[in-house]
Amino acid sequence: MLSWVLYMTAIGTLAVVFLLSVSHKLKDFPRFKASLGAYRLFPESLLSVVAPIVVVLEMSAVVAILLPTGPGKWIAFMLLMVYTAALAVNLLRGNTSIDCGCGDAPTPISGWLLLRNGALLLLALPYETDVVSHGVWHLGLVVLLVIVLGTFYLIVEQLLANQHVLNQGQAGSEGG
Repeated sequence: MLSWVLYMTAIGTLAVVFLLSVSHKLKDFPRFKASLGAYRLFPESLLSVVAPIVVVLEMSAVVAILLPTGPGKWIAFMLLMVYTAALAVNLLRGNTSIDCGCGDAPTPISGWLLLRNGALLLLALPYETDVVSHGVWHLGLVVLLVIVLGTFYLIVEQLLANQHVLNQGQAGSEGG
């Protein structure tokens, strides 16, 4: 029972995170495309091809995660691995002023995003559990846990975005 609750909570939370991510990308696709290009991981001539592929992969992850069997957690895990590697490469390059491209508010990449992705990777670790529901009470617990984790994720995203705004304000007041 506990295994099922944890598994379903991980699936629900990943679905929420990827749904939020893809909705932000679709809402402001030019900004996402610019963010993706700033990572400088492939030739700029491929940006018009790669950016839509990323969006389609994220949409596929949401759908696949919600299916009771199949590659959903694998897709989420692989996307998170690629995103984490892209963050790490650019942090090692010292390229910290670029927008991560993962949320609504512009958020420069940082070690905090690596920690966030590490937590999401733990949720996405592909493992099997029984897919048989254990009753309304257990489903209610899953929904509550997904709401709590989803809210926590949104709070962390906002704190990271606010940190950037605060740092910009401090830099402006020191220069003036």
